[in-house]
Amino acid sequence: MLKEKIGFIGAGRMGSALIRSVLEKRLVSSKSLWVCDKIPEKLSSFSERGVNTSVKIKPMIKGVDIIFIAVKPQDISEVLENLKNKIRSSQLIVSIVAGITTSYIRQKLSLEIPVVRVMPNSPALMGEGISAISPSGGTNEENVRTVKEILGAAGEIIEVPEELQDAVTGLSGSGPAYIYTLLEGLVEGGIKVGLSKEVASRLAIQTTLGAAKMAKESGISLDELRRAVVSPGGTTSEGLRVLEKGGFKSCLAQAVIRGTERARELRR
Repeated sequence: MLKEKIGFIGAGRMGSALIRSVLEKRLVSSKSLWVCDKIPEKLSSFSERGVNTSVKIKPMIKGVDIIFIAVKPQDISEVLENLKNKIRSSQLIVSIVAGITTSYIRQKLSLEIPVVRVMPNSPALMGEGISAISPSGGTNEENVRTVKEILGAAGEIIEVPEELQDAVTGLSGSGPAYIYTLLEGLVEGGIKVGLSKEVASRLAIQTTLGAAKMAKESGISLDELRRAVVSPGGTTSEGLRVLEKGGFKSCLAQAVIRGTERARELRR
C-alpha cells in the first residue's frame, strides 16, 4: 500500500475509473481516499465502500498528500480558485484535464507546487489504458514514481515532454474512437457477405484484440506482421489493395494530425 493519502476532484468517467482502480488494487485503504464532486449522485457508490466523499473541495484539502484533478477544462478555473491559498507546496497535483498545462496550474495557484500532467484514455475503464505523463519543474523522482504506481493500476504509463501532450491526445486519447470505427467497418463488411451481426462482431473484435497482442508482444515490426498474413494474389492482398486505394492508412494519420491540431486550438 502507498503511504500517501489521495484525493480526487471530479468523479466522471475517467476520474471514477482511476478511483476504482486504486481501490481494486488496494493501493490505499478507503479511509485514505477522498472523492469530491459537486454532483452528490456520483459519490454514493464510493461512500458505500467507506471512501471519504464531499461535494465541496475544502474538507479534503488538508487531509491528502496527492490531489487528482479530473474535471472538464471549462471547470478548471473554479477548481484552482478553490485550491488557491489552501494547499501546501509539499502536496502534489496530478491533472488529467485535457489541454491544461502545468505552468497554467502553478500560475493560477501562485505556488511552486509539483504538478504532473496526464493524458489517459478510455480503456483505463477496463484496466487496459495507457497514460502519458509529463512532470513539471520541481517534481521529484518520488513524486513521479508514486504517480506511475497509481496510474499503473489502470494500464500502462509512458513519460513524454509536456509539449508532446497534444500529440498524445490526438493519438491515444482519440485513438479508441478510431479503433471502434475500424471495428464497425469490419462488422459491416461481414454482414454484407452474409454473416450475422453477432458473429461478425465476435470475429472482428477478437481479430483486432489478437492482432494488437501480437504487435505488442511478438517483437516483430508492424510491416513484418502484415506481410506474414499476405499471400501474393490471395484474399488479404486484394483487401489491402482496396484499403490502399481508399487512402486508409493516410486517413488514420490525418485523423491523428487533426486531433492534435484541435487539442492545440482548445488549449489556446
